[in-house]
Amino acid sequence: MKFSKFNFYLKFLLFALFIGLYSVIFAKSVDAAFNVFLLLVPKLHYWLLIFVPFGFCLITYLVKRYFPEAEGSGIPQALAIDSVKDVKKLNSMFYPRLIVSKFLVIVAGTFFGATIGREGPTIQVGASILSSIGNKFSLQERKLLLQIGAAAGLSAAFNTPLGGIVFAMEELFKNNRLKLSLAKITVIVASGMISVAIIGNNSYFGRVERDLLFYSLWKIIPLTVIIGILSGLLAYGFSKTVYYTTIDKQSRYNQWRGKYPLTNSLMCGFLAAAIGLLSHGLSFGNGYHESILALSGKEQLPDLYFLYKVVSSLLSTSSGVPGGYFATSLSIGNGIGSLVHALIPLDIPIQQYYLLGMVAFLAALTQAPITAVTMVLQITFSQVFILPLLLTALIATYIANYFDESIYHYQIKKFLD
Repeated sequence: MKFSKFNFYLKFLLFALFIGLYSVIFAKSVDAAFNVFLLLVPKLHYWLLIFVPFGFCLITYLVKRYFPEAEGSGIPQALAIDSVKDVKKLNSMFYPRLIVSKFLVIVAGTFFGATIGREGPTIQVGASILSSIGNKFSLQERKLLLQIGAAAGLSAAFNTPLGGIVFAMEELFKNNRLKLSLAKITVIVASGMISVAIIGNNSYFGRVERDLLFYSLWKIIPLTVIIGILSGLLAYGFSKTVYYTTIDKQSRYNQWRGKYPLTNSLMCGFLAAAIGLLSHGLSFGNGYHESILALSGKEQLPDLYFLYKVVSSLLSTSSGVPGGYFATSLSIGNGIGSLVHALIPLDIPIQQYYLLGMVAFLAALTQAPITAVTMVLQITFSQVFILPLLLTALIATYIANYFDESIYHYQIKKFLD
């Protein structure tokens, strides 16, 4: 009996380490795919108007025909775990084949310039990996494994173990009486350790110099209110557009999209390519590279950067190309900060605008302010700036929630139907 229990915990830990290893390979592959795309952009130029639509159409066809389990961002599936009533439904959302299919479609989508993230998919894959050790468990035990795996996936994806724990407590376990125990936290930390061991103890979005984070309370409070309100309104508009284009069964566009998925994908791909040409390539990808340069002070984002990213992200999502919103949301938030800086240029470092925009838009879109603050603190090493981040995250979340629930709320319903 003791040997059997030891065997289980050993397998538990090994699978947790595999989540971390998978995340690193996934991240490196996505980066490599986007780097190749960036090399092709100047060579293709106007041929992007053919290349990108072709790629979107190809991926949509593969998802519809061969990889239906790869559909979606991955986070709604994780958030839906607690509401699932039978094992069969769980198996349709999390099973081993998804580990490969998610990898293929996200890497392919990135290669064709889609504005998508890999973090949401990593959360779903993390849940799928860990759940495979509990095939003989009860429904409630399977759910618990899935939730722990999802949190481990987030921890490894962003190299933020604390963010994974907070995400689990704020989002995954909020309707669950079960608390995070030492063993569950160990899984989340172990998956993050692999990422650190291979990539190094680097912050996901670079670092902001400590001297740039000191602030005047009377200057920063009005800024947090403005950015919080603007981010909340934009997140609401973003969520409603995603709902109308991909979820709402009464939407004429969504009905047409269901009948002609490949035609829709070609159209969205063409428009995404056009936006890419108009923005000189800034709209392509999840914005990770531009955000690092902006936060380090090596580059200032243009005033309309947020608009490029919002439109491109919506087109990528509406096209049927699977992908997440986490990293893209942070980039959109950077763009919001840049816009507010152009409109209200206070005598404070622009990096403070960026950080406030990042946390505000992510908090408003997910309606998980504590997770958003924890993630941004860890991926930018900006602990000195915690109070302004908390304030703007709460304002943005309140504004978005005042108008409607988060986009994940509707996507959860879609997966439970």
